[in-house]
Amino acid sequence: VRKGAELANSFKPDVIIALGGGSPMDAAKIMWVMYEHPETHFEELALRFMDIRKRIYKFPKMGVKAKMIAVTTTSGTGSEVTPFAVVTDDATGQKYPLADYALTPDMAIVDANLVMDMPKSLCAFGGLDAVTHALEAYVSVLASEFSDGQALQALKLLKENLPASYHEGSK
Repeated sequence: VRKGAELANSFKPDVIIALGGGSPMDAAKIMWVMYEHPETHFEELALRFMDIRKRIYKFPKMGVKAKMIAVTTTSGTGSEVTPFAVVTDDATGQKYPLADYALTPDMAIVDANLVMDMPKSLCAFGGLDAVTHALEAYVSVLASEFSDGQALQALKLLKENLPASYHEGSK
C-alpha cells in the first residue's frame, strides 16, 4: 500500500482507478488516503470502531488531489460502494478494519462482462459474501423497514440466481 501511494505521488494523478475485487479495492482506498494526505499515519486510520458515526478520529477530506473510481471484477464485497476497507499487515497477519464515509469511491463501475467468466470458487465466495452482507444489514441495530426490505430482496435474488451463476457462468 505504501509503495502504491509513493508511486501515485511520483506522477500526481487526478483520478485513481481501483480495479479488482474487494482486497485490491480496499488497498486502493488506503493508497488514495496516503496520496492525498501523506502526513496521515495508518495507525490513526485503523482505530477500532463500533459505530461509523461516532469515530474518535475523523478521516481527512478526500478528493482534493484525485477522485476515486472503483471498477469491480468480482461480486460480493461491495467495496466499490462502501465506506469500509480491511487491510492486512503481511508481516503479522493482523487485519485492520477501516471505516469512514471519506473512503467511499466517487464513482463505481459494475460491468457484468468483467465477472461473467470468473472461476466458480470466486463466484461461490462472492455469493456467500453477498449473503453475509444482506444478513448483516437485516439484523443490524441501525436497520429500518426500508433497509430490511432491501436486505430481504437481496437474499431472495441471491437464492434465485446464485446457483445458476455458479453452474452456468457466462453460458
